[in-house]
Amino acid sequence: MKKYLLILSLLALNSLSVHSQDFIKMTNSIVSIDSGASRSVNWIDYDNDNDLDLFISTGYRYGDNNYLYRNDNGTFTKIYDQPLVHDSLPSDGSSWGDFNNDGLPDLCVVNWWNKINLLYQNNGNGNFVFLNASPVSSLQSYSETCSWGDYDNDGLLDLFITNSDGLNHRNFLYKNTGSAFVKIDTGATVSETAYSRGVNWIDIDSDRDLDLFVCREGNRVNFLYKNNGNGYFTKITNTALTSEAGEFWSGSWGDYDNDGDPDLFVTNNGNQKNSLFRNDGNFNFTKILNDPLVNEIGYNAVSGWGDYDNDGDLDMFVTQAYVPPGFTQKLTNKLYKNLLMESGTASFQKITSGEIVNDSGYSYGFAWGDYDKDGDLDLAVANTFSENQKNALYKNNNQNGNKYITVKCTGTITNRSAIGVRVRVKTVINGTPVWQIREVEGQSGYCGQNLILHFGLGNASVIDSIKVEWPAGGNQYFTNVPVNRSVTITENGTLISVSEKKTETIKDFTLFQNYPNPFNPVTVIRYNLAVSNFVVLKVYDALGKEASTLVNEKQNAGLHSVEFNGNNLPGGIYFYTLKTSGNIETRKLMLIK
Repeated sequence: MKKYLLILSLLALNSLSVHSQDFIKMTNSIVSIDSGASRSVNWIDYDNDNDLDLFISTGYRYGDNNYLYRNDNGTFTKIYDQPLVHDSLPSDGSSWGDFNNDGLPDLCVVNWWNKINLLYQNNGNGNFVFLNASPVSSLQSYSETCSWGDYDNDGLLDLFITNSDGLNHRNFLYKNTGSAFVKIDTGATVSETAYSRGVNWIDIDSDRDLDLFVCREGNRVNFLYKNNGNGYFTKITNTALTSEAGEFWSGSWGDYDNDGDPDLFVTNNGNQKNSLFRNDGNFNFTKILNDPLVNEIGYNAVSGWGDYDNDGDLDMFVTQAYVPPGFTQKLTNKLYKNLLMESGTASFQKITSGEIVNDSGYSYGFAWGDYDKDGDLDLAVANTFSENQKNALYKNNNQNGNKYITVKCTGTITNRSAIGVRVRVKTVINGTPVWQIREVEGQSGYCGQNLILHFGLGNASVIDSIKVEWPAGGNQYFTNVPVNRSVTITENGTLISVSEKKTETIKDFTLFQNYPNPFNPVTVIRYNLAVSNFVVLKVYDALGKEASTLVNEKQNAGLHSVEFNGNNLPGGIYFYTLKTSGNIETRKLMLIK
C-alpha cells in the first residue's frame, strides 16, 4: 500500500510540472500595459455580445480613473468615453448586476478615503449614466467592496457594502424596491461596528435564500448571518468560522470536495495562515488542518476558486499584497491544484513554476474567466506595487484535452442576472459519477466577480444531467447535454447553445408560481401542458418528506389548476414538484399559520 501511495504521489508531482506551464502572460495586451493602484477585477459581458469584457477599478489615494475593456473576439479595446472610467476617485471593490431587470448589467463601485460610492446604470449600446441622486451614491464613507444579492427573493437585486472606517464602521444594506433603493438602518447585518473587507451573498444551507458572510480585519472575528426567509437575519456565532480573530480579507465559497454544498476559504493578511472550512451542513463547519493550502503564512489578499485544468475539481488562487510600512519586499502570488480527481481525496499541492506564481509585486483583486472562449479559465490580476504597477492578463494554454461547459443563467422570476442561482452538473469522470455545483455570485472573493459559471469535466464524453435551482423555487433539469460548449439557460425556458444558436432541450410544460403565496390555508397551483402527458404533482416539506399527492394521472394538453389545502399541515416552507415523462420542475411555497 505504501509503495502504491508513493507511485501515486510521484505521478501527481509529475502532472503538476506540466500543469504549472499552462499560463502565458499576455504582455502585449492593453490590459497588461495599463498600470496604477488597481483593486478589483470583474469579467462581465456588459454589451451582451456573448464574450467577457473586463472592468478594473483603481484606488490611488488622491483619485484615479477606472479601466473598462471591451472584448472583441479575444482582443481588448479600451473604453475612454464613459463616466465609469472618469470618476477620479480612490475606488476599491465593484460588483455588476442588473438591478432594474432590463437585460443590461449595471455597476456599483465603492470608494475609500471618505468619498461617495458610485452607482451606474447601463443604458445599452455601451452607454452608462451615473445615478448621482440614488441613496447608494449619497454617503461619504470608507468602503471596501460591494455585492449584489436578492436577499428577500422578490426578483430585485439588493446591495451590501462593507466599510472599514467612518460612520461608526458600520456596513450598508440597500433594499431595491423596484423604483428606488432604500437604505436599511436596522437589523443584525448593519447594526454592528464592522471593520469589514470582503462580503459574500451565498446560500449556505441550501434553502433557496441568500445568507451573508463578511470578512473582518483588525484582529476581529468574521460575521455570519443566516437568512430567515422573511427579510431578516440571525447572527450565527457558534461555528468554527466565527470563532477565531484575524486580518481576514477575502472569503471564497466553493464545493472543493464535490459533496454538494459550498465550503469556505478565507485569506488572512499580515504574514498569517489562511483558513479552509468544510461545510458539514446546518451551519456546522470543520476547520481543515495540515494541508498546503492552509499551512503557509503570507500577506494574503484576495482568493478565488476555479477549475483551471478542467479536471472536475476546484483549484485555488491567492494574491499577495502589502508588507508592513518601512519594508519594500515584493511578493509572489500562489496557485494550489486540487488533487481530488487524481487521488480521490480533496487535498492541495502548491504550484511553484510558471509566470503566474513567479511575477513579483503586489496583487489585489483578480477574476477567473474564459475571455478567448477556448474552454479553459484565463486570469486577470489587478496589481498595485508602489501604487503604480502594470496589471496582468494570463491566458490559459491548457493542452490536457479535458472537457468543459460554461453556463449563463437568465432569470425571469428570479433577478435577471440570476445571482443566487445554483447549478449542479453530473458527469462520469474516470469511470466515476461526479456531481459539481456552482453558484452565481455578486462577488466570489474580495474584489473579484464573474457571472458565468465554468465546469471542468475531465474525460467525460457527455453531461448526464444539469440541474438548475432557482431562488424563486423552481428547478430545471436537462439531460444528455454535449460537452465542450457554452450554454444559456433561461428560467422556465430552454437550454440554448450560444455557439450553435440552437435549442438543445425543450420543456413539455410550464409550471406557474402558486397564488396566493404565502397562503393560509388554500392556494392554487397552475400549469400548462404542451402535449398530453402523464403528470405527477406532489408537495414536500422542507426536509423532502412528501406532504401530499395532488395529481397522479394522464392529462390532456392545456391549462390545469389544482387546489392545495394546507389546513392539516404546520406552517412553514414547502415545495411542489411537477413531473412528466420528459421533465421535472420544483417551486417553493409558504404556508402561514
